[in-house]
Amino acid sequence: MSVAPPAAPRRPIHLRRITCEAFEREDGLLDIEALLIDTKPTPVRLVTDKSVEPGSAIHRMRVRLTVNRDRWIVEASAYSEEHPYQECEGIEAAYRRLVGLRIEPGFTRQVKRLFRGDAGCTHISELIPPMASTLFQVLWADSAFVSPDPASPGGHSSPVGACHGLRLDGQVVRTYFPASRKESAS
Repeated sequence: MSVAPPAAPRRPIHLRRITCEAFEREDGLLDIEALLIDTKPTPVRLVTDKSVEPGSAIHRMRVRLTVNRDRWIVEASAYSEEHPYQECEGIEAAYRRLVGLRIEPGFTRQVKRLFRGDAGCTHISELIPPMASTLFQVLWADSAFVSPDPASPGGHSSPVGACHGLRLDGQVVRTYFPASRKESAS
């Protein structure tokens, strides 16, 4: 296990927390929810002259994606519970454009194209890629993720080969996914 080296002397100036949670609904669909909160340890006066107390949220944004087990987004909603500008509220409805997209390779690029510049909110858009990886964690743990999927390269929607720990020439793949090595060789 790696241990982080000690940090240089420093003082906190900003805290961004991003959390993602997954829920299985009674109808079999999955809800992936993400929350972003920005705070500062000192008072902040925004350009609008709004004051934010230490530890109070400057941003508190939420996104909920409802996804089926084939990774298609069937519902999407975004909420700006705390935001620095009144105009921030106007963009939330744009995230309904995620409905009908599939979370698969290239999804993050697609999201960045859809919501770049003033077509989206930087903070809300930042939540979507970790939501996608949260979905993959859910499906991987559920074993539905490693089942045959004709729409994916190689016929499987498997993370094999997608990271260093699951590289094709690594011990984990050799031991637990030997068929994946044979498929990649053909």
